[in-house]
Amino acid sequence: MDINRLSEERFLLAGEAEKEKETLAGIIREIKKRKDYIRGLHLLEESRYDNAQARKQYSGLLHLLKKYEVDVDGLPEEFRRSTRAIQDSNRGLEFGQKGEERAAEAMKLLGSRVLCLQNLRLKYDNLDIEHDLVIIAPTGIFSVEVKNKRNNGTISEKGILKSGAHSENLIEQIRRHTNSLSRYLEDIYKKQPQMKKKLKVYPIILWANDRSNVKDHFREVPVCYINRLEYEVFKKEKYTANLNRKEMEDICSRLKKRKQQNRLYPLCVDRDYMEELTEYCLAGLKKEMEDATRRLRILEYDIRVLDKKIQQKEKGFFSKIGELFSKDGI
Repeated sequence: MDINRLSEERFLLAGEAEKEKETLAGIIREIKKRKDYIRGLHLLEESRYDNAQARKQYSGLLHLLKKYEVDVDGLPEEFRRSTRAIQDSNRGLEFGQKGEERAAEAMKLLGSRVLCLQNLRLKYDNLDIEHDLVIIAPTGIFSVEVKNKRNNGTISEKGILKSGAHSENLIEQIRRHTNSLSRYLEDIYKKQPQMKKKLKVYPIILWANDRSNVKDHFREVPVCYINRLEYEVFKKEKYTANLNRKEMEDICSRLKKRKQQNRLYPLCVDRDYMEELTEYCLAGLKKEMEDATRRLRILEYDIRVLDKKIQQKEKGFFSKIGELFSKDGI
């Protein structure tokens, strides 16, 4: 092979090497871009979040898995388990939020006849209670437990709600919420004894998912579907507080002033998971970088081999020239 052919081959290989270098530079830029994007989401900045914030964080984590096409099934079991926990928690929060939205829609139907406070968190003595919904109506004050379950439910005679694999003691929730709200209102109006007989707090369980049913064997507390809430709240023969509009507004205003910020809960993931997730989001790019680096090294090796061959050819060429000049000198 002559020097021209070797030089031409070297030129082509050098061009391929430059392209691989550009590919590597592009991959490195994309890795930095992804890291900056993930960092810019500000996930897991705090250790605790309220429900709305928690759902936003969970959705952000799951979005990363989808955006960067992370194959969770091919990852270690511990990571898959944590991811399933995120998905379950996110679905639970989503259903809870939708339940609250449906409850809010039901309240709109009641119009100005009632006053409503959603997610009312109150602290009294050692009690820290968050009410899903408090309705202040002429008939009384209602502490509403909103339940939005995917599966059909059954409430036993003892007040145990079972829905799918989930089970919870409603009677404990109801007693805690109604008793604490009653005591709280009595404390607020302790200097107005004439209001005491009107501060009647009634419990209601609101079944917010109209695609599932609930069988109620617990007769102590009414269980309402969304479209029945209005009829329940305005049963004057059953609820007898007889509040006028001014009293309703006063109760609402006083409770609103004492409302605490939403309760904060820890997420079911930690920074170790976040670091692993970031690595898995970069895994495909890092594999591409490894492949491009390997191809570049092969090209650089081939170029060095050609350089040696060219040097040898050049040495041979100049050696022959030298021999010719030596012969001419003789």
